[in-house]
Amino acid sequence: MKATAEAEKRLLEDTIRALREKLENSAADTLAQIENLRADQEGNRREAESNIQALRNKLEQQRNQYEEKLDNERALHEAARREAEQNIQALRDTMEQMRNNYEEKLDGERAAHGGVQRNSEAGTQALRDTMEKMRNEYEEKLDKERALSENGRREAERRTQALRDTMEKMRNEYEEKLDKERANHEAARRDAEANVQALRETMDAVRADYAKQFPTDKM
Repeated sequence: MKATAEAEKRLLEDTIRALREKLENSAADTLAQIENLRADQEGNRREAESNIQALRNKLEQQRNQYEEKLDNERALHEAARREAEQNIQALRDTMEQMRNNYEEKLDGERAAHGGVQRNSEAGTQALRDTMEKMRNEYEEKLDKERALSENGRREAERRTQALRDTMEKMRNEYEEKLDKERANHEAARRDAEANVQALRETMDAVRADYAKQFPTDKM
């Protein structure tokens, strides 16, 4: 009987030792899995931050390109406006010169012909016709300059609007990608927390089962 009791005691001790080793191994595995989950979560977080930073850099680059193109468009429009004003001023100067020449020739006609009214009127009419022709050419060129300036303004506005649309599209894409990165990061975080919680509950269940089967007071 004594030998049997001793054998049962050794068997019980061996069983307890095996369960302890199993519990310790399970605890070690659980801790390792928790560390791996934390490492994965940290890696996901760093990757998300890296992607967000890349998107920010891309958006900044797009914004700088937009500003540069917008400045170029403004410069071109301003240059076209100044050139149009210069051309208009040149036409005005030419018109003024022609008017002065007309007045000068008219005075010359009056002085040269004196009482010869018909020749004077013919010369005067010719000068008037020339003056009218120059005025019409001036108005025509002025209209063309205005049209070119207006076309240049509309083209500059069109390009500016296109750049704004591109900028808005890039901003929306950036926000969409940023939201996806945040959602993925949040999902990974919740998944990691759920796994850790499940491992903790498993660990607690193993400990409770061990304590139930091998109470301390029976040791």
